[in-house]
This record gives sequence, C-alpha cells and structure tokens, in this order.
Amino acid sequence: MSMKIGIRAWIDFAFRKIFGKPGNEICLISLLNAVLGLPRPVVSIEYLNPFGFIDFETDKLVCVDVKATDEAGRIFVIEIQIVTQSSFAKRAVFYACEAYTDQLRSGQGYSDLRATYSICLLMRNLWEDEQLHHQFRLVEHDSGMVLDESIEIHSVELSKYNGDTNQVCGASVLEQWCYWIKNASEYTVEELQEYLPNKEFLRARSFFGRRLS
Repeated sequence: MSMKIGIRAWIDFAFRKIFGKPGNEICLISLLNAVLGLPRPVVSIEYLNPFGFIDFETDKLVCVDVKATDEAGRIFVIEIQIVTQSSFAKRAVFYACEAYTDQLRSGQGYSDLRATYSICLLMRNLWEDEQLHHQFRLVEHDSGMVLDESIEIHSVELSKYNGDTNQVCGASVLEQWCYWIKNASEYTVEELQEYLPNKEFLRARSFFGRRLS
C-alpha cells in the first residue's frame, strides 16, 4: 500500500519546486489563471530571477518565491507565507512596486511598462472577514476608474477554505489549489489522482512522487 506523501506543499522549498521549476509551467499557469481571472488568460510563461534588482548596497533586497512573465510581457510575482504579520500588506505593496519598476533600464520609456500582478498565498488569516480572495487595484476614488496595466495585488487566505474530499471535485480551480496546497501531504499519490485528476494537479503530484529531488 502506498504511503502518504508527507511533504507539505506550503513549505517554501516545496512550493518553489512545484510552481517555480522549469518544466512545470502548467501548474503555475493554472494557479495564475485561477487567481487572476484575466480577460486574456495566461497561456505560456517564462521564469524570471526571483531576486529584485538593486542600485545600491544599502537598498533593500527583495526575493519572492516565484517570478515569471508571460507572452504579453505581464509580470507575476508569487509568495506563500506561513506566518502573516501585521505589516504584511505594506510588504506586499513594496514587493509589487519593486517588480513593476524593475522592468525598466536606462534608455527605456514608460510605455514599455507592463502590468504587474502580485499573488500572496497565506496560510493564516490577514483580513477579518470570510472572503477567500481579495483583489486590490489602483482605482480613482469617486468614479471608480481603474489605472489599467499597472499594479494589482491579490491575497488568497488558504486558511479560509475548508472544503473536504466530497466537495473538492466540484469546487473552483482556485479552491482546488487551496485544498491541494494545504492537504496534499496527507494523501497518497493515488488518492490525489482520484480526487483531483486534472493534468495540472497530476503534474504537481509527480514532484511528490520524485520526493522533490
């Protein structure tokens, strides 16, 4: 009989292997589309250096779990956090702004800037409500006009999704990823294939099968 996987997908090194390793793009694309719901979905990605560019030795170094760009030049930064501190929202803004400004080098124009999306997956609650997914954008106060092609920050509090195996098959893809990241370690690879048979989950499961080597 197969043993339980035992490796928690929300541990940073495992998360980076699953979503940030070349050859495993299908998992990241699925997660991005599930969270962002963009009018033009992500269809391909290229991984980028997760370390931010710094001009001076005294600048604060930024490092995220996964950073990528797609065929349209959009930038995606993804983090998973086990402990959520009270200053995390400010940190998320700082990281998103750094990724946005890091696109330009000397001689480039501001028209070269592409939209930047920051996704924060949180194992503990940050906001005092029952909402799983929050989306923050640059919006004009009175009219609601949005500054498109700029910065969006998304938080997903995995702790707020408590579906079980009887519910997960019919859940949204975002909820399925929440369940998978939280609970995959408690199942065998065969059980995961039964509960979540879609190809992106099978690919993610294969990394457990190789013990994340």
